[in-house]
Amino acid sequence: MFKQSIAILFLFAFLTQMFSKAIIVCSFYANQSYIAKNLCENRKKPKSCCEGKCQLTKKLNKETNEDKQSNERKSSKESEVLSSISFFTHQLIPNSIDISKFYSEHKLIKPIDKSYAIFHPPGIKFTI
Repeated sequence: MFKQSIAILFLFAFLTQMFSKAIIVCSFYANQSYIAKNLCENRKKPKSCCEGKCQLTKKLNKETNEDKQSNERKSSKESEVLSSISFFTHQLIPNSIDISKFYSEHKLIKPIDKSYAIFHPPGIKFTI
């Protein structure tokens, strides 16, 4: 139940962020008469046909500016580059390695026909 409520909360927050402009437009059309009478800049000019759209334009421009600012913050963070080279020590490897030093003892060993003495399945005891 707790996980479901957290998931619903995150889904609501995600959808609100994604459709913020649509929410602003819907709320404008739902309250257009109130906005035109009380909040509109041109409400004292009866000849203007604004009907509160100036407030809608302001809110949409504000939302666009906030989106641009958040994108600029994201792009400034993306320029950070971390390299694994700085975390590990460097060891110089010689260009030519003399393999005969390492395998000198095992030059003439014959292959084993049956490796059953070394590699065998584990024993299982059955009790009836």
